[in-house]
Amino acid sequence: MAMKKTSALRGNLKRRTRAQAIRAKCLDCCCDYASEVRECHIKECPLWIYRMSFEVDYNGSKVSPRG
Repeated sequence: MAMKKTSALRGNLKRRTRAQAIRAKCLDCCCDYASEVRECHIKECPLWIYRMSFEVDYNGSKVSPRG
C-alpha cells in the first residue's frame, strides 16, 4: 500500500500569496541566493518577469500597475 505523501506534507505547507509562491520558486531555483534571483538571466522562464515580487519588463524595469 502506497503512503499518501500529500496528506503528510499538507500540514507542513504554509499558505502563500501568488507573489510569495513565485519568489519561493525563484529562490529554490537559485539555491536560496537572493542575489542570484536579482541577477537571473533565464528570460525564457515564465516566472522571470515576476521574480522580484513585482512585475518587470524584459529590460528589467519595474512595470507600473494597470489602473
